[in-house]
This record gives sequence, structure tokens and C-alpha cells, in this order.
Amino acid sequence: MDKLTNKKALLDSIGLSEGAKFECDEKAIFEEYNTQGENKSSLAIKILSIFGGFLATLTFIVFLAIAGLYSSESGLLIFGASFIISAIWLNKVYNKLIIDTFSVSIYVIGFALLAFGLSEMSVDENIIAILISLIALCSLIITQNFILSFISVLAISGSFLFLIISNNSYDLIHLYVTINTLVLTYLFLNEAKIISSNKILPQLYNPIRIGLVISLLFGLISVGKRHLIPISPNDLWLSSIVMILVIMYLVYTILKINEINTTKSKVMIYTLSSLILVSTIFSPSISGSIVIILLSFLVNYKTGLAIGIISIIYFISQYYYDLNFTLLTKSIILFVSGIIFLLFYLFTTKNLSTNDKI
Repeated sequence: MDKLTNKKALLDSIGLSEGAKFECDEKAIFEEYNTQGENKSSLAIKILSIFGGFLATLTFIVFLAIAGLYSSESGLLIFGASFIISAIWLNKVYNKLIIDTFSVSIYVIGFALLAFGLSEMSVDENIIAILISLIALCSLIITQNFILSFISVLAISGSFLFLIISNNSYDLIHLYVTINTLVLTYLFLNEAKIISSNKILPQLYNPIRIGLVISLLFGLISVGKRHLIPISPNDLWLSSIVMILVIMYLVYTILKINEINTTKSKVMIYTLSSLILVSTIFSPSISGSIVIILLSFLVNYKTGLAIGIISIIYFISQYYYDLNFTLLTKSIILFVSGIIFLLFYLFTTKNLSTNDKI
């Protein structure tokens, strides 16, 4: 009740500051808050519920297999399509955690059955991937359930990656990383504009955001893990150039927000940033992690920040391991990089503290 009172007070204060032009549907806001409160549960409970629903559905699939489902391509297609449609319908009609866990399970299994059935019918792999991505896109438009939308985004991104790999067009992974980075940057920097532009987008924004972050990580792993995909090491700078340009723009934006206007401070920050980024020219996965960290820091997105920090630790370790240098040379590189990062941190902290005093 206290939280509802606080929300009412917040709406009243916004109304007073905005004047007569401010309008909102208080009843709808409070109803949505109550609905979220009824379905609120810990992350562990959600994971266990989804896992339990998945096991239950998997048991049903085993029963269908014993009944001879996998010997019938049409049976696979019918059950796969039925599972996907049922999952979308359940999430559209009901808004309960237990329904979500069950629908997510049959949604994923529905995709698996559909893809397997089409494959058994000798349908071209490219057509299957495109069909999966189109179905996932349609489910995004129809239902705005968080987990279902998140899985749909991953299904779309995974389909694009599959098309690149299955057609041996490995160099297109740079285009995948570039597009994903630019879309993610636009999404983060235009959050308010996107959310307020449509009634559906506020429900889709969060799952699409985390989905794109994970999708970008898939691309970064593809270019960051040596020999995972046969791409030329000499072409890694193609992805890095885009990352570096985005990072420099984000640095400019952060400086502008923190009102760091002195020429000396700007020159020092841009110089240190350039030194750090030049060292990552042949490791776009590291600069990609920096993009995620800066974007998440800029909008105070804690989940993305944690993902970015974990990913940069992994990619730096991977890059260090893959270097064809002696252990001494690797240690010197890490030592110098650490000093540059510490100087950058100390310098920015000092300048921010000075600005706060001013």
C-alpha cells in the first residue's frame, strides 16, 4: 500500500510540474502495477518453474516419440505448429507466471519440432531458417510477453547466424556484428523516444534490449574465438572500426552529459581512449564489450553492465591466450594495458569530482 501511495504522490508531483497538459491513466497504471506484483517472484523461482515446465513438456514429447510421431513428417509439422500457436495464444490470453513457464517450454519445443519436420521433408536449410525467423517476428508483434519476446529475438538472430554459417559466407559475420551494434546503440540512446512512440513498444523494449545484447555477444564470440569460424584474422579490423567509432561517439556523449568542457580534459580523455582502442583493433570482441559497458553505464542498465564486464574479462583472457608471443611479452602487454586503464579511471574520476565541486 505504501508503494501505491508513493506512486500516486509521484504522479501528482509530475502533474503539478507539467501543468494542465499532463495526462495519464492512473487506473491502468495501478492495475498494471498490481498485476506485476501478483506475478512477481525471484529469479530462482522463475528458472525452476521454466525448467519444470520444460521437463513436463519434454516428457510429453517422449510419449509422442514412443507413439511414432518422429516417423511422420506431417505429424512433426502439425505438433510443432500447434505448440507455437498454443504458446502465443496462452500468453495473449493469460498473464500468470505458471502459464508463462509452460508456454515458453512448448514454444521452444514447437520450433524444434517444426525445424526437424521440415528437415525430414528435405526442405532447404535456408528456407527453414527464414521461416523460423518470420514466425519469431510475428510472435513479437502478436504477444508482448517478456520471456517469449526474448526467445523470439534470439531465434531471429540465431537464424541469421545459421544462414551465414550454412552458406559458408563467414565474412558476413562482420556485417552481422556491425548491424547488431548500430541497432543496439540506437535502442539504448533513444529509449524514451522508442517507448513513447507506440503502445506495444514499452512491453517489447526490455526483452528486445537484452535479446540484442546476447545476440551481439554471439557475434563477438564468433569473431573473438580463434578457429571457431574460419574468418581471416587480417579482416578483424572491419568489425573493430565500427566499434571504435561507436565508442568514441559514446565517450563524446558521456563528456557532454558530465559537462566536461575544458580542452585539456577532452584532449586527455580522447587520447587515452584512442590508445586503448588502437590496442583492440584486431580484437573486436573486446571493443564490443566496451560498447556494451558504456551503453549500459549511460542508461544505468545494471544487467547489461554486468554482462559487459563479464564478457570483457573473458575476451581479454581469450585474446591474451591466443597471442603468438612469449609469456614475458604477454605480461608486458597486460601490464601496460592495465596502467592505461588505471590512468583513464583516475583521470576521469578526478575531473568528475572537480566538476561536482564547481
